[in-house]
Amino acid sequence: METPEFRRERMMRLLREISPLQRMINSPGLDRTFEIVRRELPGTVIHEYPVGLACGDWEVPRGWSVTTGEMRSEAGELVASIAECPLFVAPYSEPVDGWFTKEEIRPHLRTRPDRPDAFALEHRNAYNHALNDWGVTLPHNRWEALPEGRYHVRIEVAWHHTSMKVAELVIPGRRRETVCVCGHIDELCNDDLSGCILAMEMMQGLLQRGTLELTWQMLLVPEMFGPMYFMQANPGRIADTVGMLNLETVGAGEQWCLKRALRHGERFERLLAGALREQGASYRELSFFEGYGNDERVYAWPTFDIPGVALQRFPFERYHTSEDTPEGIDPALMLEALAVCESFADLAERDYRPRWTGLFQPWLTKRGLYFDNAERPEDFQKFNNLVLFNIDGERSVSELAELAGLEFRPTWEYLERFAQDGLLEKRPATWARG
Repeated sequence: METPEFRRERMMRLLREISPLQRMINSPGLDRTFEIVRRELPGTVIHEYPVGLACGDWEVPRGWSVTTGEMRSEAGELVASIAECPLFVAPYSEPVDGWFTKEEIRPHLRTRPDRPDAFALEHRNAYNHALNDWGVTLPHNRWEALPEGRYHVRIEVAWHHTSMKVAELVIPGRRRETVCVCGHIDELCNDDLSGCILAMEMMQGLLQRGTLELTWQMLLVPEMFGPMYFMQANPGRIADTVGMLNLETVGAGEQWCLKRALRHGERFERLLAGALREQGASYRELSFFEGYGNDERVYAWPTFDIPGVALQRFPFERYHTSEDTPEGIDPALMLEALAVCESFADLAERDYRPRWTGLFQPWLTKRGLYFDNAERPEDFQKFNNLVLFNIDGERSVSELAELAGLEFRPTWEYLERFAQDGLLEKRPATWARG
């Protein structure tokens, strides 16, 4: 049995190993990352999509990596380089080699005035189809302190015809209904390597559970590109997918947040909220378009309409900056996030629709399941009235718990006594979306 301490250290080890790798959509660093994922979870399948492959309006970009990047003054003094920070060169920047004034550099530059000593993650070149240009970032204070004059900018990049990749691990259950646990594995550390490492550890736990009721899927993707191409290539899996749990910025940030689905996400929201409360985690709820938006947006697109809830810590002040490093990750938060995710999975696995097998109400005192209205009026109202009288064969345990103002687990344990005596039939929970 792996201890929480062992699992925490495994997550932190992987964060430190993968974080330095430059990862963006289609890149050697991302390829190496997927090798590590398969090393840790040998059952993982790496799906590949060749450069130029179309997906609706999109096409797979060429692989990209930077080989040289520096900026020097006329006196030859080094202003910045990729040796100092890989974010100095914007991902998918075009090469350049020339002298420029500050005014000429400005349209190619991104700074973060709110994080004045950090380099920024500038990914417009990667996502803007019309943007074929070079780009750099600098700490805002450094840029402001630069005197007027000319500066030499040299960027050399390599273009690769490697395939874009997506990692998938499926743990089959008794039922085909599939829950997707997703994180985008490109970009930085807390955003969103932390979510991917958490998904991997969650899968490690599910693999140890034995036979599962639902089918669980881990999907680690280059953001936006990855899920679209996977969905196009795997319509059967998508047809079976009843919802997504997206994991983002789980190792640092101001507060736990439950980001609600756009539509049809009530069951997922109910179970994730129950898991957060079960672990004693203070949280707030965000609407679908609040917080950080990731691949739940792809699944929720109207032609798919798959509900996606997200667990994230928001806001995260070092978001999209060079300050997002493993040193800023709180191991205790990673472990807390794991406990919440595993509680979510456990509640999802246990949820069912109870239905009475007989015509008449059971004799509660015979089984010690009656709460005296004079001595325990609240329990009498919640358990003996609201729960028992709303068992109609359609409402699930999670719905009954919510209706009665109870937590999932005590409701499940109370009903389990009836089920063990054959008074309740356990019907599968309805996970169909829409």
